[in-house]
Amino acid sequence: MKHIFFNKRGNSYFSLGQFDKAISLYEKAISIKPNYCEAHYNLGQSNHKLGQLDMAVRSYKKVVNIKPEFAVNHTNKILSVIYFFSKGQIPDALDLLEILIKNSPKDALLFNMIGGCYATLGEVDMSIQNYEKALALKPNYAIPQHMINSLTGNTSKEPPKEYVKNLFDDYAQKFNDSLVEKLQYKLPFIIKEFIYKSNNSRSNFKKVIDLGCGTGLAGHDLRQISDNLTGIDLSSNMIDKARELDVYDNLIVGDIVEQLELLEEKFDLFIALDVFIYIGEPTNFFTAVKKSCNENSLFIFSIEIQEDEGYSLLKSSRYAHSESYILDIASNGFKLVDSHNVRLRKEGDNWIDGKIYIFKAS
Repeated sequence: MKHIFFNKRGNSYFSLGQFDKAISLYEKAISIKPNYCEAHYNLGQSNHKLGQLDMAVRSYKKVVNIKPEFAVNHTNKILSVIYFFSKGQIPDALDLLEILIKNSPKDALLFNMIGGCYATLGEVDMSIQNYEKALALKPNYAIPQHMINSLTGNTSKEPPKEYVKNLFDDYAQKFNDSLVEKLQYKLPFIIKEFIYKSNNSRSNFKKVIDLGCGTGLAGHDLRQISDNLTGIDLSSNMIDKARELDVYDNLIVGDIVEQLELLEEKFDLFIALDVFIYIGEPTNFFTAVKKSCNENSLFIFSIEIQEDEGYSLLKSSRYAHSESYILDIASNGFKLVDSHNVRLRKEGDNWIDGKIYIFKAS
């Protein structure tokens, strides 16, 4: 079968140290059989060898999602670390990482993983120490730099795309249960109500686009008010889950701003729920949305609110924005229609306060 043929050819190039050629062949195997576990693992190994660590992690996580028993029993114990982490077994992950570090003391990926484990446990100093070790080994390693920024209060304009991709590729399988059941995230299920309250003259929209659609939590309700519904998300795993719902006419994997700039069609309603928490400075986002607006299009989005002016990168690695900052940025192209204070989700025993904004293109 062709997928096996391409995987074996990839292995031949891998054994010769020709990792770029191996990657091309593994990707061909995966294009034929998307859940081909061995090819995903080999792709991860090749990217790991080339120092493309974010891409390597994404492939390793794919292996864990497809076949956990393959990961747990494999000789490469990084897969076991990812498995333990995905199950919340952080001490087990740390124990294994400490063993791996002794054998590979110059592998920046391992120190990044240790940093992530300590961050999950709330041990900030240990987390920062290990992220710094990862950066010392690989100075252009964007993810540990972003995590250090968030843990030390150094606000950047935006997180690295690879951070967001890896976060949600890993989160896709448990996203709905974790966010809806544990964190009591309700926005996708009440957004239609906000639209009706603030826009009594329209109950249906010709073209709707769900920006950062994730697994499609808002898809069913948006479908009811859409003649045509598009979703965009940076995470391919999230898009795969959204596709299972069969409610979107079109699903696109990619960066929201980049994809909006490429699209020639115009939309009547834009929804962006829990998107701005992964964007610090949103000017380009508003510009891309405005470019894709029809006359009087609505743009509805949520933010995590803060009292201080401007925006901040929080220790949670999310961004919060002030109302005055959002109103100022949005004023170039949009007019405020309505806003609502909301509880976004729970964090521990506390609610995260946010706001829903409804703007009209001007």
